[in-house]
Amino acid sequence: MQPSSSRHPFLIDLLDERELAFLKQAEEFCAAEVDLNVEKWEKEELLPREIFSKAGKIGLMGTTAPEIYGGAELRCVAHVLIVKELSYHFGAFGLDVAAHNTLCLGHILEFCSEDQRRRVAPKLASGEWLGAWALTEPAAGSDIGGLETTAVETPDGWEITGRKMFITQGRRADMLVVMARTGTVENGKKEISAFLVAKDQVEPVRKIPTFGVKASETSELAFKKSKAELIGEKGRGQEQALAVLDRGRIGVAAVSLGIATAALDAARHYALHRKQFGHKIADFEAIQWMVAESTMELEAAELLMLRAAAMQDRGLRTTKESAMAKLFASEAATRICNRAMQVHGGSGYSRDLPLERYLRDAKFCEIGEGTSEIQHLVIARNVFRETEEEEGQHER
Repeated sequence: MQPSSSRHPFLIDLLDERELAFLKQAEEFCAAEVDLNVEKWEKEELLPREIFSKAGKIGLMGTTAPEIYGGAELRCVAHVLIVKELSYHFGAFGLDVAAHNTLCLGHILEFCSEDQRRRVAPKLASGEWLGAWALTEPAAGSDIGGLETTAVETPDGWEITGRKMFITQGRRADMLVVMARTGTVENGKKEISAFLVAKDQVEPVRKIPTFGVKASETSELAFKKSKAELIGEKGRGQEQALAVLDRGRIGVAAVSLGIATAALDAARHYALHRKQFGHKIADFEAIQWMVAESTMELEAAELLMLRAAAMQDRGLRTTKESAMAKLFASEAATRICNRAMQVHGGSGYSRDLPLERYLRDAKFCEIGEGTSEIQHLVIARNVFRETEEEEGQHER
């Protein structure tokens, strides 16, 4: 049985039979385990731990992890379509699964030693453990060089001291990847390294109340001489983090698309059934234009996301492409959710329908893993770098 084609118009050309079956399984999982609980979880502002354990049993917590570590070993293209599907059902759930897979587990698979991977990755891929990725601090986010959290090497190993903010699943995670300062390099800039830190070494400060994705555990954390394990080479943390963010931003694009698709689906069905002045509102040009604009933006955003994911599968650098996908998809999602609420009128503005939640959740995607303004900078810098390289080749 095929997944819902209206949500995934490019499936036949992109996914093989195994990937299609996996996507269908994710859709069925959400129908059985997520849909009936969304309002409860939204009200409680909490996703239960067992939903991730159940997700792990069908491979959702290790989508791209190699099979030798218990993962599903799917391509990035399949992973982002799965995240889109999860986010269609509940944005907070899609976000948490994406962060676990792409940021924490993704960092471990890419940069940890084989011994570290064998000890940690299977527990994360199975859903036995939850993972978190800790970069942002009270005074540092996209500016990785501004980190104040420090790691010091002692005779007994590394110790981390500092604070982290806005960490997805931070208080609940069993294993965290934490970025910290380990010294100063020759030009005076801070040297950044990445570390594995276990749950018992983290001091949970609080769950940060948020405007959207309320059920996602957005945390503030403290580290006080916490025992840590170096990932890769000392001083390579910034390089590692930027590579992980390239993949993570494609995941945020997928979350955006899932939320926006749910909003647009609600709007187009409502427009066909709601009548005013003796006509379906779908007959009115104002409504048609909003639906047309939303459909066009949604499909354009999906193509940007899928291109970046396909490039990842080929092992190519996607800094510019990931930023473009994240920027366009997140801002399009906010516009689409806003239009969907407008189509619904007063019903959309009320909390009787999920339109207001879609709009709040979509807004996160413009901010998380680098604001829209940061994405513009990333894109422009890479465009000019590519231009300089082209000019240099012509001169030779």
